[in-house]
Amino acid sequence: MGNTTDLQDSKMESKTARVEFVETDDTAVVESACLFCGKTGTTRIMLTKIPHFRDIIVISFECPTCGYRNNELQHAAPLQDYGVKITAKVSKTDRLNKQMVISGSATCRIEELDFEMKPLAERGSVTTIEGYLMRIYESLDDHILSIEDALLANPEITVQLTTGEVKHASDYIEMMKTIKDRVFDYAAGLEAFTLILDDPSGNSYIESSDTFTVTVERYERTDEQQKKLGYAVKEDFKKELDLTTPMEDTDDVGKEGFSLPVECPHCGNEGRNKICEVLVPGFGPCVIMAFTCEGCGAKSNEIKPGGGYKDRAKRWTLTVDCISDLNRDVIISETASVRIEHLEMDMSPGTLGAAFTTVEGLLGKIVESLEKAYPFVLGDSAEDTHAPLREKVRQLQALASGDLSSPFVLVIDDPADHSFVGARALYVGDDSNLSVESYDRTPEQDEQLGLTDMKTEDY
Repeated sequence: MGNTTDLQDSKMESKTARVEFVETDDTAVVESACLFCGKTGTTRIMLTKIPHFRDIIVISFECPTCGYRNNELQHAAPLQDYGVKITAKVSKTDRLNKQMVISGSATCRIEELDFEMKPLAERGSVTTIEGYLMRIYESLDDHILSIEDALLANPEITVQLTTGEVKHASDYIEMMKTIKDRVFDYAAGLEAFTLILDDPSGNSYIESSDTFTVTVERYERTDEQQKKLGYAVKEDFKKELDLTTPMEDTDDVGKEGFSLPVECPHCGNEGRNKICEVLVPGFGPCVIMAFTCEGCGAKSNEIKPGGGYKDRAKRWTLTVDCISDLNRDVIISETASVRIEHLEMDMSPGTLGAAFTTVEGLLGKIVESLEKAYPFVLGDSAEDTHAPLREKVRQLQALASGDLSSPFVLVIDDPADHSFVGARALYVGDDSNLSVESYDRTPEQDEQLGLTDMKTEDY
């Protein structure tokens, strides 16, 4: 670990982000003591929302005696299923106005300086990259002043870094001043740098655009991260299933299903993962898995087509021109890609996950996926450069709501042949709107499915 700081920034005012809030009338007002003068001030707490993002709690304090003000943000959204590591390579001045949402559990790192800002006691904020850099700059300035005051009182004072290295206070001050100057250059757009946001809660974001790419990596939280987020972790919760013995008749998947004890990824308590097999007419068997935790109320569900990969790939092409087409059953596997022709929109395999839905529900899932991937691009305060994407989302929402003034073509391409589009309900006769094509997989598709190096001979 490099240079790490726990700097507090209660005295500074950072640049505000271009975020439009949807306010409600539910504002709580609480009298509380001022941290500066000790007199009574007023704290206002409001549950609000950032459009196309998540619910948040805005907390604002003001002291009428000394004039001290402070505000912070806390997420009202639940803990996400995965932690996120967001990497932004910043090289142009115009990119510094990209918005950031930083939760109270996020660690920010500037790679070139080997410098980190640790989480600030569950505080969160909405700002821009430039605003956040200025927060770091002002925090470093306050931190340096405090060390200089301590050095005057004790000339022999030393500072221990997180690496274990011990420096004399004067040397430490010079090192911090160098870092502070570099941070100012970054905020002014004079140097390129890499900003890494690591948030175990999954509730942090950095805005991206067509010209500014942000890399997002999801990861499973460690037990230590679970504990820091306030969730219980059962260290010894390990159960193994004996797969060598046959199932009891009461556990037959094809009958009433069965359930398995599974550790909840949110709270660590034992939940139940219910599994059953259903037969989809015209397609085949599918396995449905639904998890419920009675401890924290977490729920999830997933569908998996039964059987192995088919011998050939399959492409489903549907022309949607009436409400009956929107009500068709659709099974999407994690290996399928989705394309909407006239919008020139492609969703890569795995983007939507596996689902048993309808054409209307599939369009809704696409919109939901885009809103999660581009929370700022689709907001009301987004830049005009994002207008094409916002227009596509608007058209998708219109199609899902039944506005079929002009038909559209939906293409589902699944190299594993684990997807399906059903017939119109209560319709008898030729289905001219739906065509199905089987084709030989390409070497690239075999590689993606892991079939290239698979050997089944002599087993």
